Amino acid sequence: METHPHHSHNGPGKKWTQYLFDFFMLFLAVFAGFLAENFREHTVEKERAHQFLQGMLLDVRTNLKNLDSLMYQNRVIIANHDTLLNWLLADSSTIDRAAFSKKMGAVWIRNFLVRRETYDQMISSGSLRYAGNIEFLKKMMDYERVTNFAEYRNRDFERKYYTELFIPAIYKSYDLTCQINLDTSFHSDPAKIEKVAHHRDVLSGNDAAVFRHDMGAALTIEVGEIEEKHGRLQGCKGCLHRNGKVDQKTIGRIWFG
Repeated sequence: METHPHHSHNGPGKKWTQYLFDFFMLFLAVFAGFLAENFREHTVEKERAHQFLQGMLLDVRTNLKNLDSLMYQNRVIIANHDTLLNWLLADSSTIDRAAFSKKMGAVWIRNFLVRRETYDQMISSGSLRYAGNIEFLKKMMDYERVTNFAEYRNRDFERKYYTELFIPAIYKSYDLTCQINLDTSFHSDPAKIEKVAHHRDVLSGNDAAVFRHDMGAALTIEVGEIEEKHGRLQGCKGCLHRNGKVDQKTIGRIWFG
């Protein structure tokens, strides 16, 4: 049986323009993929920045609400303590310690706790760059400095004064029945409430003079501390208001700009 050689039929070779066209199409596909990925990342960052700044704005508004409540309480305490100081300064040979303790009422330290979960998260994740606004970043640094100082003063310095000076001075000046007025947890005990209601304790002579001196000194320092704290909280509130406005502008610029 005869075999015949098979001849392969090769088509004509590609022209160089065809190779150029194939290269151009490949380049165009890669470039289009790069643009699509870049656009997607930009959109994700934009959305993330919007979410962070909305959370930051919520934190600022919560801190403002807490500040308003704390400052209102401070004004009430200052007015009450001023009345007590005028009582101690009155020209009288006696002083009703039982009535005085009822007027002062319960005492406790009021903490200023700053809500900054979103800001801390933005720092730890490096997300502050999403804001893209140097003015906003400066305001945020100022916000952190002011709120941290206010919280530090309240947590460390004021607590130390309160626990080591103010409270010991009051307990030293009150008798046992008067001390019941210092803690609202005792107010749920009918026996103690009745004891306080019928308590009579009028000081005279040297006892009245010592009470005026010790309580007057404690209240004077306390009023000074609260007024100083009130001034710092007002400054902190102004900083929060400014940052709230910057947040709104930044959110709008990122989301719609």
